[in-house]
Amino acid sequence: MHRPTVFVMGGGGMVGASVAQALAIREAVHDIALIDVAQDLVRGQAMDINHATAYTTGVQVRVGSYDEIQEDDIVVIACGAAQKPGQTRLELLDINAKIVRDVTGRVMLQGKPVYLLVVTNPVDVLTYIALQASGLPKERVFGTGTCLDTARLRVMLAQHLHVSQHVVEAYILGEHGDSSFAALSHASIGGIPLPDFPGYQKHMVATIEADIRAAAYQIIEAKKSTYYGIGYAVAKLIEALVHDRASIYPVCSLVSGEYGMDDVVVGLPSLVSSRGVRILDKYPLSATEQQKLHDSAAVIARAIATQ
Repeated sequence: MHRPTVFVMGGGGMVGASVAQALAIREAVHDIALIDVAQDLVRGQAMDINHATAYTTGVQVRVGSYDEIQEDDIVVIACGAAQKPGQTRLELLDINAKIVRDVTGRVMLQGKPVYLLVVTNPVDVLTYIALQASGLPKERVFGTGTCLDTARLRVMLAQHLHVSQHVVEAYILGEHGDSSFAALSHASIGGIPLPDFPGYQKHMVATIEADIRAAAYQIIEAKKSTYYGIGYAVAKLIEALVHDRASIYPVCSLVSGEYGMDDVVVGLPSLVSSRGVRILDKYPLSATEQQKLHDSAAVIARAIATQ
């Protein structure tokens, strides 16, 4: 049986390198290949991370090439222009769309049915572009969606309520951007509905939603880019793919009738397993949340239409 290699496109950058480092330390896969136009930088990143594998059970991190790509390998697209202070994710679209089309085309020249995992922003629109450019089944092409936003939500709720993040069940859905929203009508803490949990106060929600939207901008202002959180999120998604740990994450993939939407990529609760990604179209949303989801999807659809 072929053990998949993870190819990280943009492996020289901080996001790509953080993905590789998280994969290596978690021993999610045994072969991690970094590809980047910045040859010296990617070589240095691969060497540095590979030295950490001395403390693993046989992980390899190296510089790779497109012609090595085999069936069922996982290609992480993390290349492109980074978000600058004060810049929205959608403002990156034109330049990053060209990069994603080029990278996807080079990947598919190998003629192999791979999995494409898009990280580059604006991730929802670029996942749609990667799907169209690849010709792969929609189950094999997805983006990180609102996984990082959801992680931020769970951390903040846990801090407010003085509980472990592991007992928080709640999602941010929609665009990975300014139109995202917290789907809390069926959120719970350790199985207890969120409004009934001791210490919960309604005003927390507005505060936390605002903090989540501001988080990326604050991190970028402070240290130029965000990479540790998303790196770990990608590692968890790849573990679900490789080890068939059928897990639910709010990734973004193509909707085809789910939640009354069609032909748009948006972050929704989805089952991630060795069979790829399947949107769970029965996650309960309130009428208000349904409207917020459709409004957010409309933002993405308008951006897609420009391409």
